[in-house]
Amino acid sequence: MTDSPALQQHTRFADFLDRYRFKVENDEVLPCATEDRPQQPAMAFAADEPALATAGVDERLAPPAILPPHAVEAAVLTSSLSVLRSLSSSVQNKASLNKNKNKNKNKNKNKQTGTIAGGSDGTLLPAAELRRLHRDPAADPFAPARRFAWETLDIAGPPGPDMTRLETEVLLSMQRRDRERVRRRADIDREATLDLTDFTRPLGIDGLAGYEQTEALFLAILSMCEYVGLIYKARYARMRPNQFEPRLRPLLANPAHDAYPSNHSFQCHSIAFAFSTILPEHPATDELARIARKVAENREWAGLHYPSDTDGGRELARRFAPYLREAFRPTFAAAQREWI
Repeated sequence: MTDSPALQQHTRFADFLDRYRFKVENDEVLPCATEDRPQQPAMAFAADEPALATAGVDERLAPPAILPPHAVEAAVLTSSLSVLRSLSSSVQNKASLNKNKNKNKNKNKNKQTGTIAGGSDGTLLPAAELRRLHRDPAADPFAPARRFAWETLDIAGPPGPDMTRLETEVLLSMQRRDRERVRRRADIDREATLDLTDFTRPLGIDGLAGYEQTEALFLAILSMCEYVGLIYKARYARMRPNQFEPRLRPLLANPAHDAYPSNHSFQCHSIAFAFSTILPEHPATDELARIARKVAENREWAGLHYPSDTDGGRELARRFAPYLREAFRPTFAAAQREWI
């Protein structure tokens, strides 16, 4: 009877250990001298089968082969390594499953989280709406537009140095009100990512199904207004309050763009104006405007914006609202159908 491949491999491995022995001396692995090596076993497994066949002994009655002790240790070691590899593979698979589970959990948890001004959470700009916003206003469709109408909205610019100095005095007085600043700190940290629950909770749709278009519209408005707001920030290039007044200590790090107008004010007021267009009779429209103002003012308490930045963001939202409504017309209609 021919041995199985596994048994033949095990026999060759045991024979190799018999022929080549090693020892450890002074933390070094050295081969044993020839005289120290064990002699080749007198009865090899490969030679046993012909001998049994010649003697006419039934193979089923042949006594089992006895392995040398070191071969047994090698077999145990091989078996242990196999078990360890199996356990390691199981642990890795379990870790991968847990990682995917946590990823899905975080994805669901962050489903209602929007982008902030200068944020980097990977939210994409709405492509179709962005294309509508950049329609060529010229009569000739092939004539390049020098500037779009929404890029030249007539909003008041930031005040001059004297007024800015007065505004920093206001911010310094707010900074000295430690108790009020501590009370607002949790909201300031949370609103840095503009969580949509601030807007969906007053509407009574927080966690409810059937209002996906409304939430999608709010998220798209946050992204679009961030894009537009950065254009106006680059135009006015107003430095942050603590850059003008070193005694100011912001609660958060300065974003990597200019101060005027406040993008938080622009984004939040744009959501309030948009919903008042969709459903002006809803009693929560005034509450959304109040929340937008509160979020913008918390950026002042954080030391990141002047009061005039907040007013400039609200004015930009008011002037930009018609262009936003035109760009998002299908989404506005889909969101309105969820409420009617």
